[in-house]
Amino acid sequence: MKPMFFLWLFVGFLLIGISIPLILEKVPPNRWYGFRVTKTLSSESIWYLANRVAGFDLMWAGIAIALTSVITGLFLEQLGAATSQTIDFAVFIGALIVAIAHSFWYLHRL
Repeated sequence: MKPMFFLWLFVGFLLIGISIPLILEKVPPNRWYGFRVTKTLSSESIWYLANRVAGFDLMWAGIAIALTSVITGLFLEQLGAATSQTIDFAVFIGALIVAIAHSFWYLHRL
C-alpha cells in the first residue's frame, strides 16, 4: 500500500467523523461548523434539519471515498499508481458534488 492510500482513507474517515455531530444534532447554529448559509442561519429548526441531512450526505461521501481507497489500494498493482489516484480523486470530487447538491436541494424544499 502506498502513502496516498492512507491519505484517501483518512479523508474518508475525516468526513465521517465531521458528519456525526451534524447527524446527531449536536452542533448549534454558528458561523464556523455546519451547513452555513443564510437560510440555515435564519432559523434554528431549519439549521438542525438541514445540517442533519448534510451530515448524512457527508457520511455517505466519506464512506464512498474510504471504500474506493481500499478497493484501489487492493488493486494498486493491476491499476497502477496514476490510475488508482485518478479514481480516488474522481470519487472524492463526485461524492462531494453529490453531497453538496443534495444538501442544497433539501434546503430548497424546506
